Amino acid sequence: MTRQEGHLVVAGIRVLSHLQERSPTPEELAEFLEMSASAVRLQLAFLDDLGAVALVKSAFADHAEVRDHLQVDTLPETGGPEISRDLEDFDRRKQEEAEKMSNLFETGEHEKKRQDKLERMADELKDFRRKKPSNPFGDD
Repeated sequence: MTRQEGHLVVAGIRVLSHLQERSPTPEELAEFLEMSASAVRLQLAFLDDLGAVALVKSAFADHAEVRDHLQVDTLPETGGPEISRDLEDFDRRKQEEAEKMSNLFETGEHEKKRQDKLERMADELKDFRRKKPSNPFGDD
């Protein structure tokens, strides 16, 4: 995590705290910063370990609060983009999966497959009833 990213997250917490008059959840912060929720959660966890922010866990939701913003200045100016790329790939795959599932149900393909299966089962049941059971005594 870079210093600029840390300042952005801390500033987002402050702005949302002011606007909502309460500490923001990681999801609200992600939406506000237009970032993925998983990336914001990782950044918050990192800043929590650093002591710059605190993740307050309650029975209903987690909330982010600023603790010691000066700790952000200890972060390096530049950082490796490897984790960001991995998170973007993960979010992209997750989004593609969600779209695939959504399309499956919207197009009715799932319902069509279900109806086909029920029809096959009904046909098999009719065939089963039509067949004369064999005589166990062999007097056919």
